Amino acid sequence: TDDWDRRLCRTYLEEYMGPEQLEGELYLAPNFAVPGNTDYKGYHEYIDDNLPQESPALYGLHLNAEIGFLTTTSESLFRVVHGLQPRDAAGSAEAGSSREEIVTSIIEELTERLPDPFNLAELQNKEENKTPYTVVCLQECERMNELTSEIRRSLTELQLGLKGELTITSTMDDLSTALFLDDVPETWRRYPSTLGLASWFTDLMQRVKELETWATDFSLPNSVWLGGLFNPQAFLTAIMQQTARKNEWP
Repeated sequence: TDDWDRRLCRTYLEEYMGPEQLEGELYLAPNFAVPGNTDYKGYHEYIDDNLPQESPALYGLHLNAEIGFLTTTSESLFRVVHGLQPRDAAGSAEAGSSREEIVTSIIEELTERLPDPFNLAELQNKEENKTPYTVVCLQECERMNELTSEIRRSLTELQLGLKGELTITSTMDDLSTALFLDDVPETWRRYPSTLGLASWFTDLMQRVKELETWATDFSLPNSVWLGGLFNPQAFLTAIMQQTARKNEWP
């Protein structure tokens, strides 16, 4: 139908249509030779009996290509099994702590560790001539404030619900389950991460620390943790803008 389709078909013909196909020396996949002359049923039987087990090598990929898939599948499986545990896990019951007590303890710990929000008004007035780097820093501080405010609000709301002062909603119940299972609640997922709740919160504190250092005098750090930014692309754009201004490029 077009040049690309013709190119694909021509490549297939050049690769598979040749003397090797008739002589049985052509392999369609590793250890899977072209079958001999037979009927329709015979081809099906040959495929069922000889087709290798699906693996990255079957598609011309390195075996390590399967590691990520298997890791994700295993984590998903264990997460589901973990979520099927009774609300009062056996280990917790033996320790004399109910699910609500565990969740309450986690809420208190996270609330105590949660940093104060950035004073955006003060930061805005601190720097008169805002460079692209300053704008990125202010944007990151604003996004961090939104995230920490949501964390503080949801934890406070859930704590009141556990005390009986508020009605437990489905959102609060999902938050409670996530805290109990050491999972990051959906409403807190503002950037990609595969960490559990404890590691994720430690990572969040490191992100806050980097922003606090950067926002002290808006001096660009010697090294910037790109993965610790909500929008790394904005920082890369700021580099291009600053370089263009410095060299007076259009």
